[in-house]
Amino acid sequence: MNTMEKFLSHFSFSGAMRNYVGVERERFLKNTEGIYVPQAKRFLSEIKDPRWTYELSACQVEDRTDPRDNLLELKYDLIRNTNSGILVAEKIGTKLVCEEVASYDMPLDVFPTERYENISRAISTDRLRSACRVAGIHIHIGVGSVKDAISTHNACVEHMEELIRMGDHSSGERIALYKEMAEKWEPPTYENTEHFLETALREGFADDPKRCYHFVRISVHGTVECRMFGITPHEDEIIYWAEFLTQITRGV
Repeated sequence: MNTMEKFLSHFSFSGAMRNYVGVERERFLKNTEGIYVPQAKRFLSEIKDPRWTYELSACQVEDRTDPRDNLLELKYDLIRNTNSGILVAEKIGTKLVCEEVASYDMPLDVFPTERYENISRAISTDRLRSACRVAGIHIHIGVGSVKDAISTHNACVEHMEELIRMGDHSSGERIALYKEMAEKWEPPTYENTEHFLETALREGFADDPKRCYHFVRISVHGTVECRMFGITPHEDEIIYWAEFLTQITRGV
């Protein structure tokens, strides 16, 4: 297997999922006194739902929708996840909080996985704090091939500044913290598959595409992932973002 074949083997492109949309949404956990609490592990053990998972900060949980080709169904998925999450958070004495940026003095506990513990040891306290303090919404657009992925990726990059403004609810604070955390956050416009591989080799994510932290990235799930959106409690706003993305990427 040559370098290109090895790199592309990380991605699961599927023509059947082309133009489907999925959402990942991060939220903080606070106790009844409004203090951030590292209770993600307990929350997940109670909810027992594969649509819910962890993030770097142990004060944060993430819910995911199924891939949908119907945005009304996507909205129902978001509402369902919120309702079940609220109930479980209350059960363990916490609440789900829609905040783009947590306070500076929040706990810096990370979720107990080897990957996250290695990350927390490898980066400075300031970068760890920046990473733990931000929460966002990631929207995935299904693509059928690497060629399709590059075209879709480039369409999103072309509109990136507009997408950042559209999803900003913290006057740019979340975006600034994300840039401090990610460092290599700016996505290029890929000329072709070779340029995609060259970028991955240069920036150190060829062996693990999850280490790409661009605001727009080609995901191992066979999607183009837009990571610039902040947090909103309004499902209709998320659907608006998803609809905008489908409009700028459909037919590219």
